[in-house]
Amino acid sequence: MGNPPEALWRIYEFDLSDRYPTILSLQLHLPDMHMVSFHRREGIQRVLDRPGVDKSMLIAYFEKNKTDETARGILYRDFPEFYTWQAHGKVWQNRVRRDTLRQIGRIVSANPAEGERYYLRVLLNHVAGATSFECLRTVDGKLLPTFREAAERRGLIEEDNTLNESLFEATGWMMPYALRRLFATILVFCEPNDVFGLWKKHKEAMSEDYKRNNQSTFMLEQMVLIDIQKLLQSMQKDIKIYPLPDIDDTYDSSRDIPREIFEEASIEANEDDMALSNTLNVEQRAAYDQIMSSVDTKDGGLFFVDGPGGTGKTYLYRALIAAIRSQKKIVVATAISGVAASIMPGGRTAHSRFKIPLTIDNGAFCTFTKQSGTAKLLRASSLIIWDEASMTKRQSIEALDNSLRDIMDRSELPFGGKTVVFGGDFRQVLPVVHRGSRAQVVGASLRMSYL
Repeated sequence: MGNPPEALWRIYEFDLSDRYPTILSLQLHLPDMHMVSFHRREGIQRVLDRPGVDKSMLIAYFEKNKTDETARGILYRDFPEFYTWQAHGKVWQNRVRRDTLRQIGRIVSANPAEGERYYLRVLLNHVAGATSFECLRTVDGKLLPTFREAAERRGLIEEDNTLNESLFEATGWMMPYALRRLFATILVFCEPNDVFGLWKKHKEAMSEDYKRNNQSTFMLEQMVLIDIQKLLQSMQKDIKIYPLPDIDDTYDSSRDIPREIFEEASIEANEDDMALSNTLNVEQRAAYDQIMSSVDTKDGGLFFVDGPGGTGKTYLYRALIAAIRSQKKIVVATAISGVAASIMPGGRTAHSRFKIPLTIDNGAFCTFTKQSGTAKLLRASSLIIWDEASMTKRQSIEALDNSLRDIMDRSELPFGGKTVVFGGDFRQVLPVVHRGSRAQVVGASLRMSYL
């Protein structure tokens, strides 16, 4: 954002990114439980009478195995490499050319808490050539009543291999908090034999979001365990019944502190950033002194740090953040984009931190409540930084203003009397040409690039 060549690329609608090979999501459902789309004006009977309504990717896979001997040696997840899915006819058709890898398949995810659907996915990932659901449940000539029993009899869930594979697969696309939730779900519903082994293999992936702001291995472990403890408590389980590392009482006391405050308070001031305040230039020093005075006096204030890219705005932010955090105070550091937020220690995107609605109108509020952890964090904060604010809609900033006035019960003061620092460069914002043609917009953006 704000880069003239990139703006031009977007205006001409050129591709910004590409993915090769393409990925096909493969349907996963229990018998007679696949999804059927229809218009609300259609009657149920008319939908049921529609040709092919009883077919899905999975059913068509079974049918292909009945008629094609080659298909029987291919797993469901590998089918798109050899066959193409014809949505109109709901059939798998032989791929004409396989000189290059054109498409790969991924069976949609299933949580262990889903029971039979999860074990059906396990079977499909390991058993090729199935011609029906009953075929998957048949082991050594005996039809078993459930997919779980079939998976157990085939040795697919022994020694926690399947659970380990599930966590490794989820690591590729799940956020760390979702991984911790999946780990807690596995503990409760799957009863793994080697809990500590699973913990050792996956604790690093489960702590990725905390690692950026905390270097202490012990503290990272404690924060992940505390999260898992809370997740287990929500499922009426106690973490102490599982062979996991003990939670230190010092950190365990955080259970009465909102997670948002605990995370921010756990971010240690960077030693290198502590020295930045001694190397500020004249303009940076003037801004630094005024902002710090507002924080120290708790009078509140509204500031805007203006400057082109590369003039030291982030340098100033880091000096402020380090100085205030060294006083054991809370700084909420945000930016409109993830790239800009990642530059600041503990930075988050504004939409994520303030719960700003994606669709927003005049007079809107952020979506957090007065009793939420986000509200408590903002009340406890000494400074709020919002970088690249020039790139966002004014309604987003007004929503934060309205919400802060509400939670602080100080409607007469901007942002509820909090010290708020905005930053950005309006020189990078594309001009608005009312009813302008594409050529006029391109010309205006090029003129802006020379300012």
